[in-house]
Amino acid sequence: MFRNRLVSTAVAVTISALLLAGVSAATGAVAKKNLAAPIIPTMIGTGETVVVTKGRWNQTVSQSYQWMLDGKAIKKATKTSYLVPVTNLGKKLSVVETAKFKDGKTMTKTSAARVVGKLNVSGATTIAFKSEAKTSLVLSSPELPKPTATKLITWYAGGSLIEAENSAELLIDQRFDSLDVTARVVFSHVGYTPVTLDANSIGFAAPSVTPNQLIWADEFDSEIGTGPNSTDWHDVTGNGRSNKDPNTPVATGWGNLERQYYLPGQSVVQSMAGATDGKGLLITAKNQKVSPHASGPFDCWYSFSSRTGKKYDPPENCEWVSGKLTTEDRIGFLYGRLEARIKSTGATGTWPAFWMLGTDYQKIGWPGCGEIDIHEGNGGIPNVNWGTLHGYNYWPGGSKNLGKSIMEDWHVYGLEWKPNLISFTFDGEVYKTITAEELKSPPWNLDLKKNAWEFNKPQFAILNLAIGGRIIGNNNQVVKVADINSDTKTMQVDYIRYSSLDGYGTLIRY
Repeated sequence: MFRNRLVSTAVAVTISALLLAGVSAATGAVAKKNLAAPIIPTMIGTGETVVVTKGRWNQTVSQSYQWMLDGKAIKKATKTSYLVPVTNLGKKLSVVETAKFKDGKTMTKTSAARVVGKLNVSGATTIAFKSEAKTSLVLSSPELPKPTATKLITWYAGGSLIEAENSAELLIDQRFDSLDVTARVVFSHVGYTPVTLDANSIGFAAPSVTPNQLIWADEFDSEIGTGPNSTDWHDVTGNGRSNKDPNTPVATGWGNLERQYYLPGQSVVQSMAGATDGKGLLITAKNQKVSPHASGPFDCWYSFSSRTGKKYDPPENCEWVSGKLTTEDRIGFLYGRLEARIKSTGATGTWPAFWMLGTDYQKIGWPGCGEIDIHEGNGGIPNVNWGTLHGYNYWPGGSKNLGKSIMEDWHVYGLEWKPNLISFTFDGEVYKTITAEELKSPPWNLDLKKNAWEFNKPQFAILNLAIGGRIIGNNNQVVKVADINSDTKTMQVDYIRYSSLDGYGTLIRY
């Protein structure tokens, strides 16, 4: 009895061990078992060839495959590799492995499913001050999900894209007064859906409110016959070509097919009737056939044949010499009130202007720099003044119609400028206000994440007298040369003044 009990116990132990080893107690055969599922990469993009890593089994097997899309078999996709077409983007890809054992029986195991085109980006995107001095913001973001992926950084102030700022560090200046600043990172790779991560935002306080006060002015009251103050003004030379090669016929004429050549000395201080102090800046445009300049003749865009690239013979010289002043690289303005008192003469083809461009003009060009036209006159439509903004995909504005010639009397043309808001004024009264928020609506439908409100950054001032071209008010039609008489044209500027406005207003010297 005792011996038989020992034998029974030994058999039970042996059966338990066989069961644990996957062997049938009845037949002594090893049970069929998958040890590891087939594997496909965690990130799969369209256009990529995906190769399966075979699964493992506890017996010798032969393996075959069926690729699946959203759980359904893909026709003829039965190899160990699969070329992912564009139509798979956003769908779940997996593979079923069939194992055939020596006894002819089969088992299947399915891989984990992967979303095609999904970039696996882990971690958060944040911005913070670089140091206690708070002179810059620094962005921290996850690493690239694949070595060949790209990362695009964009910064936003007041909900609007900040042009040409794509590094992980953003210098802080007065542009951000009263605005919230944030950043966005977009991870991209061919064949994948981009992943966008938005950072936290940091708010900047408004400047301390101070009474409206004069910050800077030029009264143009220096010695008669002298040019503008070179500390503040740049006297422009040129014909408006967009290419520095003078022999390349680029028909721009300052972007408008204008007819003049700008030359220093055409803008000088003179005695001036009606000016507040008896003096002002006189900008003169002279017809070169009537009053040729001693340094001429000069080439304009229309001096060259667009077909041959060579000068016409006989020559077609610039018809006009005029003056243009800018504060570029000398003074920048950010917010506040800027105004000038101006009077002009001339008929059809006369185009006096008081306007601004972003100080990043040389870096990113027009219109990304932003353009603010405070005063644009058209000698052919002398009763009207136009005030206009120009950005990437918008050009809203307004006009003031006096019912009689505006150009030939003294008037004060002004700009009232705050974050995300610009108003145009005529003799101190607002006639048009434009905000960044309203541009989100028709007809502009501005997407501020893609194309910025261009005016929360410094601008420089411009005074010029152009002749001909696509003058404002002409429905973009070029003024006919035959309609422009040869009389001398003038633009008189009594003063230009810059003041704070509700605490805003920063003068920047370069």
